[in-house]
Amino acid sequence: MQTQIKRYNILLRGNVQHIGYRGIIEGTARKLDIKGYVFNDIDGSVKIACEGLQKSIDAFINGIKEFARSDIESIEKKEILEELYLPSIFSRVATDEYYEFSKKFDIGLDYLDGIKTDTGEMKITLGDIKGSLGEMKGDLGEMKESLNTMNTTLETFVVKQDIHNQRLEKILEKLAEK
Repeated sequence: MQTQIKRYNILLRGNVQHIGYRGIIEGTARKLDIKGYVFNDIDGSVKIACEGLQKSIDAFINGIKEFARSDIESIEKKEILEELYLPSIFSRVATDEYYEFSKKFDIGLDYLDGIKTDTGEMKITLGDIKGSLGEMKGDLGEMKESLNTMNTTLETFVVKQDIHNQRLEKILEKLAEK
């Protein structure tokens, strides 16, 4: 019967903690008028105690599956026949705060460690670039010297060419006189 109230313990295993999953579960349950709570357990699972109409519970579980399809390894659902004392509004239960913060700090430290590795590699790359720029500076200095030498040679050539042209003019003048 679809109008009958059902109660379940639900166990989610996989990559289901510290990804905002409890907030999604809480919001979904509230929209479906389901009572209960959700919490992260120290074993890495997410556990849910819930109560509602069977069709709402089915929609709730389908919504959970859809949200984290690639993260969930398994969903276990056990019906509870006894009455449960549940909060009237579905909510997240704070578990061991030290554990929760410790896990989040560990995740943050892993990210920071990755950044440290990345910046270390960048430092090496920047060192390589600096070395290359130093070599280029040396090459440009050599090119400048070569260009200065070429300019001096061209200036000498132009002066000699002017002298040569003056001689040719005199020869042409003498030929024109004859």
